[in-house]
Amino acid sequence: MSILVIGGMGFIGSRITKFLIDLGKDLIVMGRHRTLHRLTDVVDKVKVVQADKANIDQIIELIKVHHVNKIIDVSYTLEAESEQAPYHATKLNIVGTLNIFEAARIMGIRRIVWASSLAIYGDKKRAQGIPQNEDALNDAITVYGACKNYIEFMAKLYNARWDMDIVCLRAGTVYGPLRASGATGWVTDIVKMPLSGQAVSIPPGPEETMNCLFVDDCADAFVMCCQYRGDRLPHAIYNIGGVTILARDFVREVKKQIPGADIRYQGKYMYYLDRVDKSRLCQDTGFRLKYDVEAGIREQVVRQRALNEEEKKASN
Repeated sequence: MSILVIGGMGFIGSRITKFLIDLGKDLIVMGRHRTLHRLTDVVDKVKVVQADKANIDQIIELIKVHHVNKIIDVSYTLEAESEQAPYHATKLNIVGTLNIFEAARIMGIRRIVWASSLAIYGDKKRAQGIPQNEDALNDAITVYGACKNYIEFMAKLYNARWDMDIVCLRAGTVYGPLRASGATGWVTDIVKMPLSGQAVSIPPGPEETMNCLFVDDCADAFVMCCQYRGDRLPHAIYNIGGVTILARDFVREVKKQIPGADIRYQGKYMYYLDRVDKSRLCQDTGFRLKYDVEAGIREQVVRQRALNEEEKKASN
């Protein structure tokens, strides 16, 4: 039996893939394109399949051929892209994700771990600085957040009606190397560009609060839920949570690792929820953050330097 990781070549998905390989799991990594640069060191250990989750027949056939018994889905159209092309975003984020749920139901797969988002809460001003748990009001203000909200509803429906075990994990601003896009893609640029001697301009102002989660901690949450030993997880929705920090303190940690980094603020408002109650995930699975921001930035710098060296060698 194998685990299907949809979006397993992406920013978060590639770390999930590597963690599952370390656990000795048989993996099928699926994506619409073969973007293997994040998996160069493990590509010979996984089966990579090109498929589109908007096509349910492709998903059913893939599950049959590869004897899939669990699914992790971290594929989605991100927030900035969703606002630019809401029809395309709806097709992938809603219809495509429901295809995964329905294909799993037809093929008798119960456990799916799916990537939701703190965007479902809407503007952080509403929370008034109070950490929000999974039962707090959902009030999405973007196409991206609305799509996530609807899929959470459908996950609970499938669980109740067909005894499935679909789990939705809400992540915030996930940082680390090799993030290529999205409204918070600057969390990679803030390290990558200064290491190349370039100035970087970041959207928030220095006093903006954010909830930051290092990519390895995010991936670890998905793997723990996928590998949960019980028949089903106690809840369908979990906040992964992260570290609440001011943008200027995030910048300070970067400058500690890269002295002289030229980082400039644009002063834009960041609406994402900044304070999160993640106690449910910790209690139900034993999940704990391994990285505070200092450790996360330090690790990001180490990996980015290694990537820069590999790029230099490849160009020579």
